[in-house]
Amino acid sequence: MNPEPSATVDSCGPPPPIRTRARLAAGLLALSMSLLGLWMSIDLRRYGCEHAFHHDIDSPVLAVELASNAAELKSAIEPTCSDQPEASRLAAQHQAKSALLRNTVADCFFIPLYTLFVWSFGSLFAVRAGGVRMRLRHMLAGVTIGTALADYVENVGIFRSLGLEPSDVLAQLTCWPSRCKWTLLATALWLTAVILFRSEHQMYSLPTRRLFGVGYVVSGALLVAGLWRPVLIELALRLFAVIVVLQIFALLGPYVADWIPADSPTYEEDFCDRHKKQHVDLAVHE
Repeated sequence: MNPEPSATVDSCGPPPPIRTRARLAAGLLALSMSLLGLWMSIDLRRYGCEHAFHHDIDSPVLAVELASNAAELKSAIEPTCSDQPEASRLAAQHQAKSALLRNTVADCFFIPLYTLFVWSFGSLFAVRAGGVRMRLRHMLAGVTIGTALADYVENVGIFRSLGLEPSDVLAQLTCWPSRCKWTLLATALWLTAVILFRSEHQMYSLPTRRLFGVGYVVSGALLVAGLWRPVLIELALRLFAVIVVLQIFALLGPYVADWIPADSPTYEEDFCDRHKKQHVDLAVHE
């Protein structure tokens, strides 16, 4: 009894999707951090008070993180709420501080999500020809661990600032870990970009890898420049958020593609003949 012939792969069609546990894990991390980040962003709207933070910063969280003295720290933690009537000003200030507290608590869960995603995504593509793994993935692991530690130290400073009277010492205990965090995160993004540029993993096409690599380079550059001009950090985070959302679709797409029925074209042998006949009939009627 002859075995059934195996299905042939169409050399002209797209390559079959690569599904691995590492790809699924990176996609789920991207989805989880995006959902939590979205909740944090929505909840932060309860901050409410009209504000004029230092260095033209718009985010109250970033204003706390990069405050270098007591006045800058107090402007974010104890806003004047000049847009509120005198009777409700204290309540508005309490609501603003509560929003910062909830955001910092949520950030303690957000930290492992975003650092694990950065490492898992970079490690996923750290593959050269012949399946050789890049050593850069070990360096990336060390940098992401340092980023997480600096972020937790920063959160400790924020918790203390929310419970004590703002001072220059408290501001320094928060802003320097924050600066280290942004610098290390920028380094992690640049390492990921180098990995993408050198990667020969067939999960993404070469143009896609290079496009994402450019995105990581720009995000990292904006983070570093933001240490002198903090508003650029906000722009860098928006760009990184867009990249993460795109990664959700790119990484998890093959796993949900089977749930979406394909719209396969049908071949009609007499299509050209019928098309010509329509033109002839139209000419006759005219």
